[in-house]
Amino acid sequence: MEGERDAPPPSGEANDTDALPFPGSLCHRCAAPPQYIRTARSTFIRCPILKKYPPQPVLRCEAFVPANLTPPESYDGEGGPP
Repeated sequence: MEGERDAPPPSGEANDTDALPFPGSLCHRCAAPPQYIRTARSTFIRCPILKKYPPQPVLRCEAFVPANLTPPESYDGEGGPP
């Protein structure tokens, strides 16, 4: 295959060839799941929010939302106050 689109390996199962590219990049910790495009010699990370391949490693991003961020219990799902 010329390029593969896939998610990073689950933690604990990574080996040297499957390790995350640019481990310091914010993309790996973003709530918007990035797409990993792997070729024989390169790996590209596509942002579904920005709809582009930002230069890596991404250290600052105005669209970044932490993946572990959960809404407060009083959140009504409508975007307004409860």
